[in-house]
Amino acid sequence: MTVLYNIMNIITFAGVVQGLFFGLVLFNLKTRYRKATRFLALFLFTFSLTMAGGIAYNTGWILHVPHLSMLHVPFGAVIGVPLLLYIKTITNPAYKPVITDRLLFLPFGIILIWLLPYYFLPAAGKKALLLDSYQGQPVAWKAIFAISALANVAVLVMSYLVILRHERIIQEVYSDTKNKTLLWTRQFFYSAAVILGLCVLMSLVNITLADATSNMLFTLVIYVFGYRALRQPEIFSGINPEAIPQTAELAIVPQKDGYEKSGLSESKAAELRLQIEHLMNGEQLYLNPELNIQQLADKLRLPPYQVSQLLNRVIGVSFADFVNKYRTEHFKQLATNPANDHLSILALAYDSGFNSKAAFNAIFKKLNRQTPSEFRQNALQNTSAQ
Repeated sequence: MTVLYNIMNIITFAGVVQGLFFGLVLFNLKTRYRKATRFLALFLFTFSLTMAGGIAYNTGWILHVPHLSMLHVPFGAVIGVPLLLYIKTITNPAYKPVITDRLLFLPFGIILIWLLPYYFLPAAGKKALLLDSYQGQPVAWKAIFAISALANVAVLVMSYLVILRHERIIQEVYSDTKNKTLLWTRQFFYSAAVILGLCVLMSLVNITLADATSNMLFTLVIYVFGYRALRQPEIFSGINPEAIPQTAELAIVPQKDGYEKSGLSESKAAELRLQIEHLMNGEQLYLNPELNIQQLADKLRLPPYQVSQLLNRVIGVSFADFVNKYRTEHFKQLATNPANDHLSILALAYDSGFNSKAAFNAIFKKLNRQTPSEFRQNALQNTSAQ
């Protein structure tokens, strides 16, 4: 078992070193996302510091420098805070931390004050407590770790809610949401949940092994997703940042469909609807894979939020579904044309305004309740029967 612990600690330590290096790179990276990448860097710094403290304790190295013991513990309560701020920043170009964000650091302050008596102990006193803790941790320490765990779970839930909100927003802004979602963050939360569940089960048998295992697994997960975060492309490219908050409000505030809820008169809404349909049918704007609500609004000479109002509250669809409906209908026309029998389904999808095979298949099945292959096969059978 000692050999296993040593291997786990070595892997975790390598991750700590990598995290500190990666954090420095992110912190000094010159990019349009500089504020967001710095929050991500702080996340890696905080995580690395906490993991380093855990390694020092698990290996017994901390007994040689007892004055460094427990210094990492308050930081463990706010590991997720920089990640939350990163997600808020990258999903909202106009986001600025507000006073209420400081409440997220409250667990750090509580634990720091709680540990002050320990910090002021002489080295001999700290060493004695550390030695005793290897036989069984004090109740106060367990309470601190429980507060830390609950605080991080709360922040992770808040982060997840921000992501869900963001996914609703981009449906109102883009026709193609590829590279606009934060899929890697969803995968991170699922991974974190699995690791936490595994840790709880293992702690019923061996707390030390559970701690070492979770540290190692979290280290691996954090840096895989940290790399993916670094590669996250700009989300709101081609969109006026001032238009996002108003459009976002339409996406996140439940509204009943209807003219009275849209702020548009029935005649005005009908006029705008005809204009949009003319643009979509006449100019075939949907064939542009990068079409966004800003471009459509510019064509109509309206602010984006009014276009979103019409689609969301009067017609009853999101911008993405509205555009993709035209694209799938265009695909159907191409797929049922005998002149296109030599073309692949993917080629026809690209000719219809889609730029991703996976997105096309998912959207087509969502709107038509059958796959593109099934549709084309049925169309060919009907043609043969005639």
